[in-house]
Amino acid sequence: MFNFQWNDVLTPLYISLWLLAIVYAQIGVHKTEKLIPQIPESTLLILLGFGVGYLLKTFFGGVIHMHPDLFFLYLLPPIVLEAGYFLPNKAFFENIGTICMYAVVGTLWNITSICGVLYLFSPYFSMEIPLIDLMIFSTIISAVDPVALLALFQEVKVNQLLYIVTFGESLLNDAVIIVLYHSLSTMAKIGTDYLTTADILKTLISFFSIAGGGILLGIVGAAVSGFSTRMTHSITSTQPLICFLIPYMVYLFSELYHISGILAIVTCSVLMKPYIKGNISDESRITVKYFIKTVSSTCEAIIFAFLGISMLNENHHWDWVFCAVTVTTCLITRFIGTFTLTYLCNKYRKEKICLVDQFIISYGGFRAAICLGLCLIIDQSATNAKHLFLTTSVIEIFFTCFIQAATIKPLVQFLHVKLEESKTKNLVESTFHDVHEDLMAGLEAIAGAHGRHSWRRRMSDFNREYVAPCFTVYNSSRGDRLARTYDEIKEIEQKKLRLYTIKNDSTTDALTRYTNTNEDNK
Repeated sequence: MFNFQWNDVLTPLYISLWLLAIVYAQIGVHKTEKLIPQIPESTLLILLGFGVGYLLKTFFGGVIHMHPDLFFLYLLPPIVLEAGYFLPNKAFFENIGTICMYAVVGTLWNITSICGVLYLFSPYFSMEIPLIDLMIFSTIISAVDPVALLALFQEVKVNQLLYIVTFGESLLNDAVIIVLYHSLSTMAKIGTDYLTTADILKTLISFFSIAGGGILLGIVGAAVSGFSTRMTHSITSTQPLICFLIPYMVYLFSELYHISGILAIVTCSVLMKPYIKGNISDESRITVKYFIKTVSSTCEAIIFAFLGISMLNENHHWDWVFCAVTVTTCLITRFIGTFTLTYLCNKYRKEKICLVDQFIISYGGFRAAICLGLCLIIDQSATNAKHLFLTTSVIEIFFTCFIQAATIKPLVQFLHVKLEESKTKNLVESTFHDVHEDLMAGLEAIAGAHGRHSWRRRMSDFNREYVAPCFTVYNSSRGDRLARTYDEIKEIEQKKLRLYTIKNDSTTDALTRYTNTNEDNK
């Protein structure tokens, strides 16, 4: 009676079951995290992945392996898109100098110092590793992952300076790491014995072209996103899809032309956000927000689960000296680099980064997704130590996710890290802030100085007069923005009042007052 067409639905059914299992895993992890708040969600997901992998290996004799394309083409883009889209633009650009110091100079310091230490200990390793391979591994192991740390920061509500510096550094660090990795991999394929000066110069030029191409493509993607949402002002059902598809296509085109996909999608998401928010409806804005967050959190959960499963990989090459030297060097060099660079940055910063924040930034250098992904795509024919690098990367990931991630929350509380004020600005404070910015820009103009206030005012005026009219339906004036701020503050205050009323009054009285408030607002 029933025709059983198993092969027709096998692949989509497996995908659906895997996604459903991840959702149930997140629910279970969330419940467990409430019982054991010291253990981060990422650590619990890794343990869950290890358990699933052990069962699969025991009963079915095999382990699931994550293909590099699955990671780089499907799992990584939504995570980076969420990071860029919800990045606080103003705070990010105000601290862009410090962030670039950490992400570029700090990353180069970590790579060179780790490579140097590994080269000194190379006689004690179980296999001979060429210098170029050590440089590739040092690049891979220097990639920091912000997921677990930022989730903790959001829960504890640390101060915005610590949050944005850590967020920005980890975001740009990944882009720098991937660009350097591709450049060094090209040199490894050529072979150190056959490298010429022209090859080295070509590699250096490719480093800047890969990074610059990613930024340029991201700018183009942001322009296309703004213009597209401007055309769909009356077709709201298509707006969320545009906001997700165009950044993703920017990432794919970057991979197609072998330029930095992370820089491209970050640039696109950061620049398109101010324009699409003015074009799309409130319903579309909410849809975009939660769709991006849902897809991103699911991809993160899949990656951490695969990290646990990867521990059972039969191709591991164990070298405890190599592993111990790597883990120790990664921790020490990050502390040295962070404190040194912060000392230099604080000389030119108005708001200094205190010693406690420096310690948290240093201790928060977790490794995870990017490390694993780059190890998976190492060319075995060019680098014989691929399995050793993969094993050591997994050990480093486990050390940071189990030891550092589990202890950083108590450290934040013990060291009394400055927290973000929970008070919401009222209309007077918001207006005074704008007046203060204008006043400082005016004083800088009178003094003939070109400080950050005057530059910000010039960029804002240029954007409002020339750029925004091309990519937004309605180019709002400063008065319109003030009115919008008033509406947002009023809405927040009303929500707080309603929550307070519901919590402190009886259910019937609360519902009655809630209904009356809605009728008054109408």
